[in-house]
Amino acid sequence: MKLRNGFYHIEDTTSTEGETSYGIRLDAQHAIYRAHFPGNPITPGVCIIQLVAELLEQLTGRSLRLKRVVNVKFQHVLSPVEHATCRVVFRSIESEGRTWRIKAVVRDSEIQFAQLSMHFEEACSDESEER
Repeated sequence: MKLRNGFYHIEDTTSTEGETSYGIRLDAQHAIYRAHFPGNPITPGVCIIQLVAELLEQLTGRSLRLKRVVNVKFQHVLSPVEHATCRVVFRSIESEGRTWRIKAVVRDSEIQFAQLSMHFEEACSDESEER
């Protein structure tokens, strides 16, 4: 399930030397937050991983699938009420053949919510048609 334009919206994109970042706005009224947790919405870790994957697809223009989570550290609770906006910063993106290796952080100006190191693989044409 794609989360973009429902669970979150891209507000801006910034590219500097060696980094690309996306400003995103979380929708505290989304159904996921009603279940996780009623009255105290918290962004599930799997949703953070999914939104980073979707932003990577946006950035590369390729259909990707998660191949390996090398390391993920959730450092602070990401509440859409307390932090409706945040940034996803791609600090490193490397590609070799059909494999993409990334390092990213999710943060706002003061707090780092998560740091992620993951590997993705370009989806075969028949896989991307199923999406």
